[in-house]
Amino acid sequence: MFGLAHDESFVIMVWAIDAAQSGRAQAARRFLSFPKQVAEAKFGERYFVFKWALETLINELLSTKKKALPIGGPTRRLDCTKFSTVAACLNTLRNLEDAEDGIVLSQFTVFNIMHKIGHRQFEWQRGFFSYSQIYRNLTVFGGDLAADHFRSSYQLSIAEFFNCGFAFYALCQDTPGFKTGVNLAQVQLSDHARDRALRLLSAPLASVRKDASSFRQVDGKSTAYQRSVLRKTPILVFGDDVARAPLPSLILQRITSGLYYDLVGGGSRIWREIGTRFENYCVDLAVALLPKTQPAGSFKYKFTKNYDSPDLFLHDENGVANVIFECKAKKMSIAAKFSDDPFASAADAFSEIIKGVVQIWRFNSHCRRSPQIKAIHPESIGVVLTLDPWLQMSHQTDRVFDEARKLAAQIDANITEEDRRSVLFCSIDDFENTLERASEETLIEALRAAVTPEFRGWFLFNVHQQTTADDRRNAYPFGRRIAEIVPGWNAEALSASGSDDET
Repeated sequence: MFGLAHDESFVIMVWAIDAAQSGRAQAARRFLSFPKQVAEAKFGERYFVFKWALETLINELLSTKKKALPIGGPTRRLDCTKFSTVAACLNTLRNLEDAEDGIVLSQFTVFNIMHKIGHRQFEWQRGFFSYSQIYRNLTVFGGDLAADHFRSSYQLSIAEFFNCGFAFYALCQDTPGFKTGVNLAQVQLSDHARDRALRLLSAPLASVRKDASSFRQVDGKSTAYQRSVLRKTPILVFGDDVARAPLPSLILQRITSGLYYDLVGGGSRIWREIGTRFENYCVDLAVALLPKTQPAGSFKYKFTKNYDSPDLFLHDENGVANVIFECKAKKMSIAAKFSDDPFASAADAFSEIIKGVVQIWRFNSHCRRSPQIKAIHPESIGVVLTLDPWLQMSHQTDRVFDEARKLAAQIDANITEEDRRSVLFCSIDDFENTLERASEETLIEALRAAVTPEFRGWFLFNVHQQTTADDRRNAYPFGRRIAEIVPGWNAEALSASGSDDET
């Protein structure tokens, strides 16, 4: 089917089905015929199309060679104007994925592959755009060193890149593309900024095809769990001047968390800055939403030599620390996300997460042996708070703790079982989602429950749902600050774009 598909027509078809199920059915009907059940379908219903499957379809399309046209004979093309074509492609893809999963499950249990399913699906279910995702990513990736590196590398500021990307996203709401020379003066963006942003967000079809083939010709990798070319290049350029985004939401991902691609080569100084800014963001978030817990950041202390404490503390009513956070901004590799045995395939990648556990245990030990450092509750909980969702639905937690015990014994033989208290792994997305519904009291209750066997592997948000009947809704505290980072932004910008901000 891909060999018979016209690439531009297929991209438009995928854009249309995405639009039809994103509240823009009227725009979609100009390009695709589909029954009304498609536009009305809810998650899990027969006509609902999973967007992660659409992303896979585009990647497979771009990495498939075209069939040679017959000389003098009839030319066959895939009809990309009907929903039945989408359905046929998706059903074929599902059959392929089921067959590949069967091969994997002959060697591993279903628990070994749950993490891959989560990494592929959950971010699409959460969505890519909210006040928290904008502010957090632009704050964490927007330090002085990172901003200077970005500007010197691309002759564009991060704010201009974000605004251009948002403009391109808006242009792709009612139509499946725009002219690369579109005039953005109405939103105070120069032609120079537009062109520079397009260099980062788009590439000619031939170039993207080459990248897709390279990304996805990996021996032994299942179709569903390979690298997506759309994460770095969400816009495809057809001909000389037509830009098309098959899944416009990926533009939003690229201009927020996708800033990683533009900074990854910036060197260790930038990554230390990113780590520090992530720690500071987590402290600011706790101060804003958990004032009763008297949040406090890290400090230096002396115990045989000088040490840095963990990054964030929450306290009980007596000022005793009952939750200790170590914040880790390390990004996940494709191997860490999608390997059948990620600990074996990406052992080095997990080193920072293991180190986070040990840092909490070591601090507990120091405070036990030298109580004047800080008062720690005897039933305190540790949390490794991560920028990426490292251990969501993962079967690797026991291995992380095993490695942490080995490392702890190597660095300090006096770290005892008493010091090795329960540690929860939680992504910042999960933590923010939980804070949206939690009070200080219900958060602590959920954290205590989350480290028990009953809730092993659960998201903190879902644990909180199970442990409280409180139905409160806390506003994200930093939405108004976005304008300080992105000139021209305002609190109404999301609603004006038609995006549904869930925080």
